[in-house]
Amino acid sequence: MSVQEVAKSLHVSAREVVRLADSGILPAKMVGDEWQFRSGEILNWIAKNLHALPERRRKDRDPAVSSDLLIAPSLLEAGVAIDLPAKTKSSLLRELAGLAAEVDHCIDPTALTEALVEREESSSTALQDGVAVPHPVRTIYSEGPALAAARTSSPIPFGQRDGGLSDLFFLVCCPEPKAHLLYLGRLCRLLIEKPLQEELRRVETAEAFVAAIVKAEADLCNSPG
Repeated sequence: MSVQEVAKSLHVSAREVVRLADSGILPAKMVGDEWQFRSGEILNWIAKNLHALPERRRKDRDPAVSSDLLIAPSLLEAGVAIDLPAKTKSSLLRELAGLAAEVDHCIDPTALTEALVEREESSSTALQDGVAVPHPVRTIYSEGPALAAARTSSPIPFGQRDGGLSDLFFLVCCPEPKAHLLYLGRLCRLLIEKPLQEELRRVETAEAFVAAIVKAEADLCNSPG
C-alpha cells in the first residue's frame, strides 16, 4: 500500500502517515524514496491502536477523505437489528455474524463468529462512547463487503478501555485486506461523531438507522476536508 492508500484507510493526512512511518510507529519499508506498507501489517497495527485513532484524527488538520461512498451502499436494513436483547459479548457476536450471513449468503456464520471471538480475545474492538466495531481476525469468504449493525436494548461490557459499556455495534467483513481497511477506517471515522451516535440511539427502526448512516457518510464525503 502507498502512503495515500494508508491515509485514506486511516482517515488521516498523508503527512501524518509519513510522520508515523518516519518515527517507527507505523510499520513500513522504504522503497526507493517512498514508504510502502503491507496491508496485513497495517491491519494488525489498527487492531492494537484502534482506541487511539479517533484522537489522532481530531488533531489532524488535513485528513484524507475519499469521496467514494462505502458504507451507504453496503449497509442494508436486513443487516441491522434494533434493540437486540444480547446480554454478553459472545451472544452479541453470534447475532452480528447471523445478520452478516443474512445479507451475504456466502458467509458461514459459525466460521465468522469464531473469527470474531478470536479477534476479541486478542484485543477488544470497543472504541469509546459505547461504540464497537467487531471484525474477524482473518479473512472470511464473502461475495463482497458485508456489513451488519446492532443496537442492544441495554449496554453490555465489551472491553472499552475506560470500563464503560457498549450499545452500538458495527461489523465489517471484507474478502480483500485493502477493502477491509477502507471500510473499517470509514466506520471508525463516522462513529466518532457525537450527533450521529445520539441519532443512532434515538431511532426506532432499521430503516431510520441506515438512513442516519447514509446521511452522515454523504456529508463526510462531500465536506471540503
